[in-house]
Amino acid sequence: MNANAVSVKSGRPVWVFILAALAVLSLVFVWSGAGRMMRMQTQAASHSEFLQLKPQDSAKIVVEVTEASEARIHGNLLEKQDETHYARTGNAAEVAWGKDTALVMGKAEDIRAGAIVHVTGKVAADRSVQAQQIVILTGYVQVK
Repeated sequence: MNANAVSVKSGRPVWVFILAALAVLSLVFVWSGAGRMMRMQTQAASHSEFLQLKPQDSAKIVVEVTEASEARIHGNLLEKQDETHYARTGNAAEVAWGKDTALVMGKAEDIRAGAIVHVTGKVAADRSVQAQQIVILTGYVQVK
């Protein structure tokens, strides 16, 4: 028996242990990422919650757009039923947005009548929302 064969066989348990530890760490990393993703569900204020917000409070609302321009969005506030279904509330909502507003899952051209948008921003004194981020939900959710 030569010396190289002995050193390879004695090193195997160490490599097996290292690979097993690496697999466990990978599993923990993936599991924690999946948990974070599950908690990242869209949250939106209902009409009553939105009415309780004061100027400069942070707001998250979902709006069905009835009219849109380069600076304003007019629409109806929607209320979340589950992850993919929203109900019309019949309450108007107004959103101010511009070039500094981050658009997610779409482009500015997607903000038009009939679009569904999730808006995150600050409540203004006139009860409109100054959008910091707009997520285009059109095609991903249904309105009842």
